[in-house]
Parts: sequence; C-alpha cells; structure tokens
Amino acid sequence: MFKMFSKGGSEGSWPLSKIAAALKNAYGTVDILGEDGPLKVYGVQENGVNFVVALMQSATGSGKVVEIGFLARFVGFSLTVQAIEGLNRNLHISVAALEGEDLFLMAGLQITGNYDGGQFALVLEAWRRDLMVMLHGLSGNQASMTAAFPAAKMAAARKFATNRAPDAEPGADFDMLSSFFGAEASKEICDECGGKGKRGLIARTCVDCDGSGFVAPHRH
Repeated sequence: MFKMFSKGGSEGSWPLSKIAAALKNAYGTVDILGEDGPLKVYGVQENGVNFVVALMQSATGSGKVVEIGFLARFVGFSLTVQAIEGLNRNLHISVAALEGEDLFLMAGLQITGNYDGGQFALVLEAWRRDLMVMLHGLSGNQASMTAAFPAAKMAAARKFATNRAPDAEPGADFDMLSSFFGAEASKEICDECGGKGKRGLIARTCVDCDGSGFVAPHRH
C-alpha cells in the first residue's frame, strides 16, 4: 500500500462498514472489485471518471481499516516530465507518477484515531480536488476550468464576480486585501508556505500562519 502521509499520534482503525457506506453515499457508482488478503478494493465511477479506493485491514476479515489508498490511471495522454512536475506542485494529498505510457494519480492515508465522518469527507474532497487538477492538466487546450464550471458561463455571474485592480481606474486608492480581512493593516502572504496554508509533501498545516496562508506584515 502506498503511504503518503500520517496524521501522527497513536495508531487507530476505522470500521470498514462505515467507510463503505460513506463511499456509496458520496459517489454515483461503487462496486467491490475484489479482495487480496486484508486488502479490499472498491471501484468508483463518478461523472465519467474511474478510480479505485483500496482499504487495508489490520487482518483478513477484521473489518478494521488501518490504511486507505486512492488510485486513478490515465492512458493515452501525452504529458512531459515538466508538466507532471507542475501537476505535483498543485496536488494536495496525491502524487502523479508516470510509468511507461501510463500516468497514475495516487494518494494514501494511514489511519490514526477513531472514525470521524467529517474528517473522511474532507479526505474525499481533497481527492476530488486533486482529480480536478489532474483532469485540467490532461485537458490541455481542449477545455478550461471556467468552461467546466457552470456559473462561469452565466454573463450575470461573470459580471457580478468581477473585481478590478485598484490601479485600473485613475485616482483609485483601495487595498482589497485589507478590506476583505476587515482590518486596517494589510496582511502578507506567508513566506513559509507561499500562501497555501500547508507545507511539505504530507500537507501539514503551516505553523507560521496557522493554515490561513497570510501573516501580519513585517515591521522594518
């Protein structure tokens, strides 16, 4: 099982039945593909995209999941090594890897603590986001993020969501960031995480900015 990050703390396990129920509730089609000892693999089809969720149990038939893996395979797409490196910089919990002519998107979670439905929902959302990043990278000029987002096609929505640069109009003196934060002093992007709020391959919360991606301005 591919491991990418651990949340630290004491080891734990999640009930397989609750994970399976959450998968069926979150996705359109979920089927059991097979078992190999303690490993149980589910096939998921969501909006035309296929991937698998692999559940590693503490022992065969124990029903106690200690690791969760996600895997999607893309065949027939041409991506350069540089493009894959760019994808990996934007992925949240996953890693993109090229093996021969096949491109794989993989993510893994080592379970700690008791089952938390909200926490698992966040994991599924992070995987969905990484799938979107991958699909956007594979689409090339065929499609854009905005073309795939229904609201972006609506003229009224595009018009209302418009924010013009403060210097776009003569005499304008407006700090959008300060206004958004509701503070007089503007905030700066955190140097440690580059504004992402996360640091490192394991995507732990950045200590310097407490995960916000912003810090108070440096005093010179």
